[in-house]
Amino acid sequence: MTELWQALAQGVLIGSTYGLLALGMGLVYGVSGVVNFSHGDFISLGMFMCLALYSALSLDPYVSAVITIPVMTAIGAVVYRFLIRPMVGHQFLMIVQLTLGLSLVLQNGILMVFGGQPARTPSMVESKLIILGEIVLRVPHLIAFAVSFGLAISLYVMLRSTDFGRSIRAVHQNAHAAALMGIDVGRVQVLTFALGIGILALAAALLLPGTPIQPSQGLRYTVITLLVVVLGGMTNFVGIMLGGLVIGISEAFGTIYLSGPLGHLMPYIIFVAIMLFRPQGLTWSSQR
Repeated sequence: MTELWQALAQGVLIGSTYGLLALGMGLVYGVSGVVNFSHGDFISLGMFMCLALYSALSLDPYVSAVITIPVMTAIGAVVYRFLIRPMVGHQFLMIVQLTLGLSLVLQNGILMVFGGQPARTPSMVESKLIILGEIVLRVPHLIAFAVSFGLAISLYVMLRSTDFGRSIRAVHQNAHAAALMGIDVGRVQVLTFALGIGILALAAALLLPGTPIQPSQGLRYTVITLLVVVLGGMTNFVGIMLGGLVIGISEAFGTIYLSGPLGHLMPYIIFVAIMLFRPQGLTWSSQR
């Protein structure tokens, strides 16, 4: 029974961060229809930027986020403005090929700068634990959980209560009508993509403590993100966070109860099972 509760607690904490990863993709898809297949490599870029800041200035990853978030937000704005925006409205496969190419550029750029050996970025809290009875919780996971749900709530409030949020919702519902109402659709799309990449920089800092990193890890994060958004709905914040919890819990149960490759396959097995019986995903509506 202890293992059951340990797996459940660990899965919820990790799954919340997976939900945070998927929020960035959901935001971008909602306003531009772009599925970014370099998503995971931007997470990897954020992690290696934290590693560089630790090597140069001995900054903790949580402190590094103060620098990496605005830098990666600016990178996201430039990437969308000059690479992705000209392709919006063209065939879906053209955007897929572009983002896959961007993934290869990011991965090999990181490989050239940092080499191919796994690396770690120490944190002041990476070894700290909280023990609740027989359940052991890592402090970095608790921090990631709190920040992920806090940010999800903040984004929801922003979308409902601010002019920029209402502009995002208008562009999501009908970009042409939004333009007729005076909304600068192109500007909203650029800022939303930049915001999505900034979220990934925060997620990278939250995932980093105690986690070995390597340039090829981006594909794993991209696949996990796609699983989450398909389960939860591309533009449904509640569904995305729920999908993140499902993937996180299934991963934790696979790690604890199953050995070898089968344990790592558990999230994909659960995903296929849900899609077979509920192809519309976990939520009743795909609307925000």
